[in-house]
Amino acid sequence: MNSIEITAAALSLVAVLLAVKPNAANWPVAMVGTALYLYLFWQNRLYSDMVLQAVFLAIQLYGWVKWENGGTEKALHISKTPCTLLFKAGFLTLLGWVLWTLLLLKIKPDANLPWLDSFTAALSVLAILLQAYKKVENWLVWMLADLIYIPMYLIAELPVTALLYAIFLLIAFAGWRQWIRLCVV
Repeated sequence: MNSIEITAAALSLVAVLLAVKPNAANWPVAMVGTALYLYLFWQNRLYSDMVLQAVFLAIQLYGWVKWENGGTEKALHISKTPCTLLFKAGFLTLLGWVLWTLLLLKIKPDANLPWLDSFTAALSVLAILLQAYKKVENWLVWMLADLIYIPMYLIAELPVTALLYAIFLLIAFAGWRQWIRLCVV
């Protein structure tokens, strides 16, 4: 355990708790934790998670602006994603996972747990995009990712982060229940 991992975990936990409410302050808090995790994952050769953190920073900035402004015409409300869009997004997520992993293995053959790391990264991109648009299903995707992240981080010897994702799993379930109640469509 190191101070960077502990600080990143604490900030990430606060950010997810704020997202459940849903409170737009989750985005800037998450951005600081994300920047710390980017460095931590680079140190641990979890390259897909490292790149994911860079992607997260961009999406977090977008989500922050989107939640603060609510879009151009009206406030952004919590809603469900149409099934056809979920199917397409799921297909693109799986395709992106395979292509990214194959590319990663060519560029960084020393990657730690490349297939798992890439799969959780792909799921996380889908989840955070759904979260940015306040789609209820984001919590379901986070739960699936968390179930995979927990053992992956234990294998990678990041115990604080594994514990954090176990907590995230519980929070994601609570977030899903909360957002179902707040859902307008």
